[in-house]
Amino acid sequence: MKGRTSLANRVVRCPQSLYVPLLMVLVLAALSWGQAQPTQPTKRLRTTAAPRLKTMQLPEPSTSGTVPLEQALLAQQRATAPSDQRLEFAAIGQLAWAAQGVRVPRGASASLTPSQLPAMRLYFVLPDGVYSYNPTDHSLQQMSMDDERQTLVTALVNRPGAPIGGTQIVLAASLRDFSVQYGVQARTAMLLQAGQATQNIQLQALALGLTYVSIDNVNLNSVRRVVRLPKGVDPLCVLLVGYPAGTTVAATAGQSTVAQPGSKKVLLVVPQQAFQDQELYETKRALELAGVPVQVASMRLTAITGMLGGTANPDLLLNKAKLSDYGAIVFIGGAGVVEYFNDPTVMNLVRQAADQGKVVAAIGTAPSILANAGVLKGVRVTGYLPEQVRIVQGGGNYTGNPVEKDGLIVTATSAPAAPLFVQAILEGLGEVR
Repeated sequence: MKGRTSLANRVVRCPQSLYVPLLMVLVLAALSWGQAQPTQPTKRLRTTAAPRLKTMQLPEPSTSGTVPLEQALLAQQRATAPSDQRLEFAAIGQLAWAAQGVRVPRGASASLTPSQLPAMRLYFVLPDGVYSYNPTDHSLQQMSMDDERQTLVTALVNRPGAPIGGTQIVLAASLRDFSVQYGVQARTAMLLQAGQATQNIQLQALALGLTYVSIDNVNLNSVRRVVRLPKGVDPLCVLLVGYPAGTTVAATAGQSTVAQPGSKKVLLVVPQQAFQDQELYETKRALELAGVPVQVASMRLTAITGMLGGTANPDLLLNKAKLSDYGAIVFIGGAGVVEYFNDPTVMNLVRQAADQGKVVAAIGTAPSILANAGVLKGVRVTGYLPEQVRIVQGGGNYTGNPVEKDGLIVTATSAPAAPLFVQAILEGLGEVR
């Protein structure tokens, strides 16, 4: 329509000089409207304060122990499973220093470059939380406030009633940290240092009158999850350290107990040649320390030589053993154990022991004896890794854990697992009628 102008066109064609006054009027109107409205009370959100993680300064380490090195070395052969009693603070500090603090000169930490600091990492799993150790100032930094000892042991051993120790020490490292200093030899250096630190912890524990169990076959993901390790840091070894069982002043609430074996004897069965020395000696010694009568049986009564040059003198011939005299039959491994794999006397002994509700145990290569006797069907079993095929063929469920106890069947991988192996045997003896 000609001659008519829309309202929109009028507004658009307003002189620019009117824009600013008009804008000011609109702003003032908006402000006055906002002031006229009743103010609404602001709702305050509730917030929960995060728990404060603490740093604990450890006491200065003692460097004047009274236990000679030679005695500590010999005491390694008598190490048994630890109790769950809480460790004294000074003992924790001494263990931390022996493992890693000894590598940092006292008072010189401020002048050390990152390459001079230990690349190995140390974590303590204590009743009041998980801590990382700082060797530069000899302190523990709390990472969590939960008692994860039982959770970690369950992930490592997967056996009810296993000891958890007064503290659990986790050695961990990042290969990348070692690569900076050692290059292509980083992994070798990392494993050597882990071995050195583990040995230091063991010797220091024994010098303090403590005992330990060392677990080097660790499930990386389980340990990493429980300890909450940083990305790229892998656990290498876990040690359970504590007072020897039986030395506790008072039972800890919730502490696991082991039924007393009483006067039930244990028969240790060794091959007539090439037995595994440490498996026999450490198992026998741990049982005797627990007050259990032990007899050694073999196919011959003359002295038997072990794989490492040790000797054993059997107390009786295997075919003369009276099964009713014993609460447990324990087979020791070694290269010579193959002679028992299909021996009629041995097969009959294993089956009768299982039928009569005795503890039937085997360590190292010996679990294959139980597999061939047909007593492992559907049973959780462990043992020396090369025996896995025989165990599975015999119907066992191979786990690879250091120790397995399924009912009255007890198995273990090798000599380092002997303390846990004996602990499981003692539990079984407590269940035997």
